[in-house]
Amino acid sequence: MQAILVLAMCTLGSGVRLLKRDLSGYQLAKCNDGTPAAYYHDQDVRPAGDKVMIYLPDGGDCGSVGDCTRRCNADPTLCSGPKESVLEQEGGIWSSNNTENPFADHFKIFIHYCSSDSFAGTNNGSLSTGNLIFHGKHILTAVLKDLVSIFGIERAASVVLAGSGSGARAVGYNCDYVSAALRGVNPTVDVRCLADGPDFVPWWVKTDDEQCGDKDIHKLEAEKKFWGRLDDASCITENKDRLGSASLAHRCGVMSRYWQDIESPLLIVASQLDSVYYESSPCIPGAEDAGHRRYTAAWRRGVVALAESIQARGHNLTSCFIPSCASHTLLAGSLAEVYLTGVKVGEEALVLREVISRWLRDENNQAVDALGKENSQCPSPSPLKAACGNLLGCGTRAGVLRRKSVYYAQSFDRRLSPPTSLFPNTYTRKCSLDPWYGSCRRQTISPAISVGHPVSHGSDHSVAHALGHGEVHTRTAHDEAGRRKRLWQKLYTLQYLKKLFQKYKHAYAREYQGVDDYPRVRANVHPAVVRAKSIPTIIRPKRPRVVVAPRRVITVERPPIVRVADSLPSVPAPDYDYAAADYDYALVDQDYAQDYDYAAYDYAEYYDYADAGCNTGCALAKIIRAAQIKKKKKKKD
Repeated sequence: MQAILVLAMCTLGSGVRLLKRDLSGYQLAKCNDGTPAAYYHDQDVRPAGDKVMIYLPDGGDCGSVGDCTRRCNADPTLCSGPKESVLEQEGGIWSSNNTENPFADHFKIFIHYCSSDSFAGTNNGSLSTGNLIFHGKHILTAVLKDLVSIFGIERAASVVLAGSGSGARAVGYNCDYVSAALRGVNPTVDVRCLADGPDFVPWWVKTDDEQCGDKDIHKLEAEKKFWGRLDDASCITENKDRLGSASLAHRCGVMSRYWQDIESPLLIVASQLDSVYYESSPCIPGAEDAGHRRYTAAWRRGVVALAESIQARGHNLTSCFIPSCASHTLLAGSLAEVYLTGVKVGEEALVLREVISRWLRDENNQAVDALGKENSQCPSPSPLKAACGNLLGCGTRAGVLRRKSVYYAQSFDRRLSPPTSLFPNTYTRKCSLDPWYGSCRRQTISPAISVGHPVSHGSDHSVAHALGHGEVHTRTAHDEAGRRKRLWQKLYTLQYLKKLFQKYKHAYAREYQGVDDYPRVRANVHPAVVRAKSIPTIIRPKRPRVVVAPRRVITVERPPIVRVADSLPSVPAPDYDYAAADYDYALVDQDYAQDYDYAAYDYAEYYDYADAGCNTGCALAKIIRAAQIKKKKKKKD
């Protein structure tokens, strides 16, 4: 067990650590729950002015309120902003090994996926969306603006927009949009798009109208309205006047239909049988259905025909890598390095690394496995459960699909054959890719295999047969394929154990070391010394004892209040000191008394006090004053 853990700790290729940068400064860059979106960038910013890779990860999507609610409740990280400040990516396109990874010298960007709309939505939260926000398009726009303002990627000579799964769908919707945005600030920049595991599906392979009823078309239309999805602008402009809303949503919503409208250089990486898209199609019968095998064979045949149509139309800007595998994505997950360097495809036996390198040098490549020839180098599913986006993807109806498919010469339904409109009128199809095409004739058939018998490459007994391309499989080839299969299973198991080790290593660092991340030691870098944390003993002073005295009740007696009756004191009459003779002029001076009637004349002006408004005191004062004046006059005389 210790030996297994040691092997699991060893990495096949060095990885990269990305730092988080949130987009809180951009009002429209919101996740489903309204939290700010974010992206992660390479620590080494020196390549930002030369070569840049912007990666859109897989994460699935949802097209209704019920589906989105269940999705967000099951895994809130799919609908909310990230909390980790550092993101580690290892192997595949994240490796720093120049001999294995064509993007080793690129400035790498990882955009956190939290909008559930393949980075194409523009709808605000409302009752029709269950108050969920679908701003994937705005998030991508905000990232581009931030990369230009902070890292100056407008100076770069080459920018690659790459994505896996739902991120590959996003690449199709936004390829020309990103190209136009960057060329608006730098007309000489070379913008390319890599779609790993897109919806490169044979749309005509479905049950009859009675069973299907155009469910696939209406699903795309409902999804477009629910997200507020913005499709490729050139596709909309070319087809909006001749197609209805449902047909237009399907025509410009499925990459296998609108790839010709993408004007930027495009590389399509897909398996012949993408189990995620195959199992999620509303018009494919279940595994328990008797005709399920015919639809599986027709699906593979359709993907090969789509890849051949790229060659037939001579679209020099589009390349493809189509192995005869049953994986959802090839560049995401723990088996990315295997697909990148270990699976040879097509007549030239090219690996994905070579195809990407040539494509970056502006060389057109089409690496496609022939129909009916199972690629023995494709990794097989291990007994351990595969994560979403790896191998068989997630959400399949029939559980784990068998990698080894069996083909019958009579199993191809004519109704499910590829439409002739895929190819130019003057084009003749290649029998090396589809030996069962109508005008093709298989050159050699082994007597042991008659019509209706399966063509299998995984049997243990000695078999020799040819499928039109003259290739003979013997016991040695089968033994070699089985050995490789077992090796891939062991490799996958070790990588799975490595992921478990990384998970519990970080948990240990947070719990016991008190850090968010476990320190790593890299080559040519002085190792970080981690010292055990000593927890000091804190001696707190004792609190003083507080004694509370009992309450004393004080009784205050108030003096009695004696009320005095409301009565006014008696006022004695004024005492005036004068003689009656002083005022009785008639008695003193008879002469005046005879001449004047003092009572009627002399004092008449002083007596009418009531009319003048004079009270008793006023009248008395006037009388005294008049008497004094009279007395003075008599003295003068």
